[in-house]
Amino acid sequence: MSGEIVTTNSPILDETTRAFVKRAIDAGLVDIDQVKKVVASLMSEHQSFDPKLIASGLVGSGALTNWQANKLLAGKSKGFYLGSYRLLRPLGKGGMGVVYLGEHHVMKRLMALKILPAESVADQRRIERFKEEARASAQLDHPNIVRANDFAEAAGKLYIVMEFVDGIDLHYAVARDGVMSVTMAIDAVIQAARGLAHAHERGIIHRDIKPSNLMLRTDGVVKVSDMGLARIGWTDPNDTEGRRRLMGTADFVAPEQAIDSRCVDARADIYSLGCTLYYLLTGKPPFMGPSVAARLAKHQTAPPPDVRRERPDCPVSVAQLLTRMMAKRPEDRPTSAVELINQLKRLGGLPAGNSTAQLRRIAPAGDTAVDDSLYQATLDDTSLSGDGEIPAVAVVDEIDFGNLPPVQVTSARAKTVATSPATATAAAVPFRGTPSVAARPAAPGKTAGRAAAKPSVAENQQLLLGIGLTVAVFALLATLGVSAYTLAKPEKVDPPKIKTMEDGNGQQVIVIRE
Repeated sequence: MSGEIVTTNSPILDETTRAFVKRAIDAGLVDIDQVKKVVASLMSEHQSFDPKLIASGLVGSGALTNWQANKLLAGKSKGFYLGSYRLLRPLGKGGMGVVYLGEHHVMKRLMALKILPAESVADQRRIERFKEEARASAQLDHPNIVRANDFAEAAGKLYIVMEFVDGIDLHYAVARDGVMSVTMAIDAVIQAARGLAHAHERGIIHRDIKPSNLMLRTDGVVKVSDMGLARIGWTDPNDTEGRRRLMGTADFVAPEQAIDSRCVDARADIYSLGCTLYYLLTGKPPFMGPSVAARLAKHQTAPPPDVRRERPDCPVSVAQLLTRMMAKRPEDRPTSAVELINQLKRLGGLPAGNSTAQLRRIAPAGDTAVDDSLYQATLDDTSLSGDGEIPAVAVVDEIDFGNLPPVQVTSARAKTVATSPATATAAAVPFRGTPSVAARPAAPGKTAGRAAAKPSVAENQQLLLGIGLTVAVFALLATLGVSAYTLAKPEKVDPPKIKTMEDGNGQQVIVIRE
């Protein structure tokens, strides 16, 4: 295929579409040049545009995420920034707030931002607990624990900047991909236990271990997250909060923690980890009931269920250890996370050491893989912008598409439509679909124009081939011209040499020599 020059008319944008473009620019997410390059590329297939088509082009080019585009389509121009971070999409909701994926506007580093909800800002008790979570996370530095990098306040919001784990939590993994094999489940629990051992050595008890708080990265590494209920050291015995409120999640909480969470130790986390292992193998918590009170009562009195009833393929040794982890009395459980790791490693036929080969095929969550109600709530939230730390984008009053930038094209099927010279790129990417590899840049935020303006290897080869053919044609014409001139040139004939002589009779004789 050879590159072709395509001419385009000015695009037709109605007032609604122009308002969408202006809103995207005013929000600080794109600039007019990015929009023009996307419009120029879409004009190979379209002459009239609507907001969804422009949004799909911006998503396909990597200028916007699906979440940002949906928020703009919903009429929102605020709620896209927090401090020095541009918000890309929600990741989920933790015990203390909503977690967003954010990109630092200078360093372009992806981080997870846990934001204390607006309704909690006036609650001093919740603020102190949020700070306690940040302090607990700051004391931990281990490959199997999500690291906390910063605690900050912007636009009246308190937030924790944490390591972004590109992957999914174990609850979502089971819901999406089904129950795990025994080796995969044991591998995940061993890694989680390593992170807990690190925390326990520093006097930190998590108190909310459950599948949704164990993050599985795409390379198979499991990380303990959400220290919102973590307890550092021993709580003041005079503090009665632990007696008044349930600390933990009903489906995974240890019996003693449900009664009084103030003085629990590492064995409470081991119990919760046992309930988590049961969930990974069966797809449901160990105790079911119509209410929270009913499930808590079963944690107190019902014997641990035999996992082999749900999973006959589970080895007896695994089932027995699981029963010990979920023992009612703390003294009947493994005494520490380190002891638990040693016992898990001694189970026959299971991965040992640092092997994570069983978990490496886990795919990350998509752009919209969050609860629908949470996703809608984040679309409606406009309270995150306005702190002034992000440089303001120049406001565009008029949008002129009369002078669109040229866009490279290699398709032989490119259309010719009239006036200003430009070349067309691929057709628009479907808005809710996955952008094609060719249309999507390496990282969010980079414009389609940069990618389109840079010639591909194939285009460079075509250019060099054209130059070579041109030189060859000129050389051939020169050779043919010289040959024709040589053939047409008349042969040079030397004039004869004439000599006059006399013969023997005295007569004059003329002699001609060639």
